[in-house]
Amino acid sequence: MISLHPVADLLIKSLEYRSYPIPHSPPQAVVVLGGGDIPQAPNLPTSPAGTKRILYGLMLAYQDHLPLIVSGKENESAKATILQISEAFGLPFKESSTPKPLHFTIEGVSQDTFQNAAKSATLAPKSIYLVTSAFHMPRSYRLFRHFGFEVRAAPTDYRGWSQYEPLDILPSMGAMWKSYWAMHEYLGLLSLYLRGIF
Repeated sequence: MISLHPVADLLIKSLEYRSYPIPHSPPQAVVVLGGGDIPQAPNLPTSPAGTKRILYGLMLAYQDHLPLIVSGKENESAKATILQISEAFGLPFKESSTPKPLHFTIEGVSQDTFQNAAKSATLAPKSIYLVTSAFHMPRSYRLFRHFGFEVRAAPTDYRGWSQYEPLDILPSMGAMWKSYWAMHEYLGLLSLYLRGIF
């Protein structure tokens, strides 16, 4: 069943389409969670999900004149992707060791979402846009709130479908992967609940 698109989409869309309260304080920085990389790629070496996250983070930071912080172990790939996009579209972003408006800072140590939140707490202001894949946002939102952030959720990289072709009723690896990521996130949410992080 979990290899069927309608089932996989039901699972993943239940994570993606959630509402989050809007904090009273305006965001003072954009925090983007890394989404994997392909280091040998000749251009945009972050993964497709990672590239979407960075692109949306750049859009928000440019729109609101904010610092951009990328949290995750894909530090060199994230830096390359930001610089390539900035150069291609004439954006002013340059690297900085500390957050500054229209600059980017790479936190390249964290290995998972818990560490993303913990390490970002040492770098970012306490009111942020949080950018990650939509299915990953429920868990990320809880963890960043746990570390004292006022979070304005900024999900991207939506994966749930709502329109199907006739062959989509057949099992597929694409649907299996969606189901896998959805179940991974639900187990992660259960882990947070058991640790008292709501």
